[in-house]
Amino acid sequence: MADFKNIIFDLDGVIVDTEPLYRRAVNAVLQLAGAEHQFDTAEYGKIFTGRPFFENAEYVRERFALPQTAKLISDANLLLYNVLIADPENLEPMPGLKELLAWLAEQEIHVAIASSSRPEYVELIIRNLNLLHHFDAVVGLDGALKPKPAPDVYLRALEQLQARHEETVALEDSSSGVRAAHNAGLYVIAVPNEYTAQQDFSKADLIRSDLHQVQKHLANSKR
Repeated sequence: MADFKNIIFDLDGVIVDTEPLYRRAVNAVLQLAGAEHQFDTAEYGKIFTGRPFFENAEYVRERFALPQTAKLISDANLLLYNVLIADPENLEPMPGLKELLAWLAEQEIHVAIASSSRPEYVELIIRNLNLLHHFDAVVGLDGALKPKPAPDVYLRALEQLQARHEETVALEDSSSGVRAAHNAGLYVIAVPNEYTAQQDFSKADLIRSDLHQVQKHLANSKR
């Protein structure tokens, strides 16, 4: 850990708080589809966080016996979500992110993103936050990769960084993400939020409350 040379961030819930935006999209689609249910923060976090969009759409269709196909539901969710994330006013970096990125640059640590979101959404969000220049590699879920908790996106990020897993730290906010990074052989720091606090983080090497605490831990490990 003291010799780490690389760090890989999850996107949603670690870099930017997109979960409220996706919850808004899911609830709007439910309403349009004729379902009366609306997901609150706790229920949404327990069910949706850390899973691919299409799996979430399948869950919604089955639970509420909707006549629409999972693909139609997923496409509608993504359309509304895309509208929301296209507006920079809707995107807020997680507390401590900019300070952590600045410190990592000073330390000459290589930085990447490994996300289960589609590559185009990952890049759009990072561009709208004006943070793209901080990252040496950006990996999203394309057709060749399996979603978390499979380690695929982390292994791709390691490959693009030309990094060794034993020299790499992962930052994750969900159970599936923690397991993905663990399965890739990385040192995993979990940073739960209000959507994921109730999830299982037993595979994490360390749990911290926010990115300020993560930076403090990383700085101490370098001494």
